Amino acid sequence: MWGKMSRRLCGQAALIETPITGISNGRPDHTPMASTQSGSPSGLVLHWLEKSRSHRILWLLEELQVPYSLKVYKRNPKTFRSDPALKQVHPLGKSPVLTDGDKVVAESALIVQYLVTKYGGKSSLVPKTTEDQERVTYYLHYSEASLQPDMLLLLVADNVRHSLWPSARKIADYMDGAFAGPDAKMQLEYLEDKLKQNGTGYFVGDRLTGADIMLIFPLQMAKSRAGLTKETYPILWKWVDDMQKRDAYVRADKKVAEIGESRTVKL
Repeated sequence: MWGKMSRRLCGQAALIETPITGISNGRPDHTPMASTQSGSPSGLVLHWLEKSRSHRILWLLEELQVPYSLKVYKRNPKTFRSDPALKQVHPLGKSPVLTDGDKVVAESALIVQYLVTKYGGKSSLVPKTTEDQERVTYYLHYSEASLQPDMLLLLVADNVRHSLWPSARKIADYMDGAFAGPDAKMQLEYLEDKLKQNGTGYFVGDRLTGADIMLIFPLQMAKSRAGLTKETYPILWKWVDDMQKRDAYVRADKKVAEIGESRTVKL
């Protein structure tokens, strides 16, 4: 395990490479929560970009309790673009990216599937039945292909609304009223009903799966952008709250706070 944090600048963005350490009384120590010695059997490295979707992969790694290392990348404060150093890992320079030895795994849904398949073992994250596996796979695709675009459209509309263009507010209001707002409402009603039908507090089966891991980001986004409130969608609201209170999620938050980075962004 590395004995200290090392930092190198890349343009206006910084890359921080840090060991995964335990936390005692809110302060970092040198006892790993999960083994992170160099040369560990997995050789897993999560390339984590601040204010991005990569935090749910960190959460998953904590749930799996698999040895891993964390590399944290900074965004450009002026452009909000990711650190160019990420292109040394994957040509698109996006995050999350997972490296496992010589293997590079990109795209959140594939990373979730890869980690659960290879490192899930007998953990509760592995679906119990073929039918449950099919439902998990559905949510892996649904999260990125159907739900996330609607959340992003709300974000784009809000950015347009606050631009300097004279007609920006009218354009943004039209986007919200004609597309983003109704579609987001439809998505949230759909997911509220799915959780109600399943009746376990999880989207698939009676325990945490990759479906919950994937859905956390867009539904956190929905709380600030799409009208997901305790009053309008009480089941979804409770689900988000329950996921964020899980021990592994709290550990993921602490690991990021430990190195002075923020996982949050006004979404």
